[in-house]
Amino acid sequence: MGPAIDLKEVSLTLKGVEILPKVNAYFSPGKLHAITGANGSGKSSLLKAILGLAAHQGRIERHWPTANETISKARQTAYVPQQTAFEPSLPITAQEFLLASLTRQAFFGWRKAADLKQVQALLQRVGMQAKGHLRLGELSGGERQRLLFAQALERNSQFWCLDEPMTGLDLQAQALINKEITQLRQAGATLLVIHHDPAWVADYADQVWCVDNGLYIQGDPL
Repeated sequence: MGPAIDLKEVSLTLKGVEILPKVNAYFSPGKLHAITGANGSGKSSLLKAILGLAAHQGRIERHWPTANETISKARQTAYVPQQTAFEPSLPITAQEFLLASLTRQAFFGWRKAADLKQVQALLQRVGMQAKGHLRLGELSGGERQRLLFAQALERNSQFWCLDEPMTGLDLQAQALINKEITQLRQAGATLLVIHHDPAWVADYADQVWCVDNGLYIQGDPL
């Protein structure tokens, strides 16, 4: 089971400009929470604050179930940001990118057969099993997004933060990612997902939150 996330008087200010006024919120454990709102309303900033990647005021607490009290891989955070630009000339393939994430070692050098097998399995889960040999700069925007999702899958986490994960994906890729998200939700992971599509929110979310000069819970998406 994933953690509950408790926000207490959390606010964000950037260069003297208030990005998000003080909010109090409780994200229930083991649920998929869709975060919606207009562009520039502070959704990504809020997610980064929860991840510890953005300075904020107030307290953000994670409450893990008792069964997860021991330090384990499941307590790591899986983060899929918005599309990341890769340097086209960087001589690193998609396979090497995942291998480095898996082994925490340099990109180049000898690899264990078990690591290569695991990377191929991750690529297959996101429909990129035939793209592992391509350099990062050769991948399309949607393929880069899938690669980031595959990297997050390697963490086996029970806490996920996804910032518009469907951006740039074709229908086939969306189906693969939605399948993985559904399985994570069924396994009891806590998921915070920024998403703009009302139909997707209605189909997948347990709770809907709207960022609009604050954070408001809209409850059951149906």
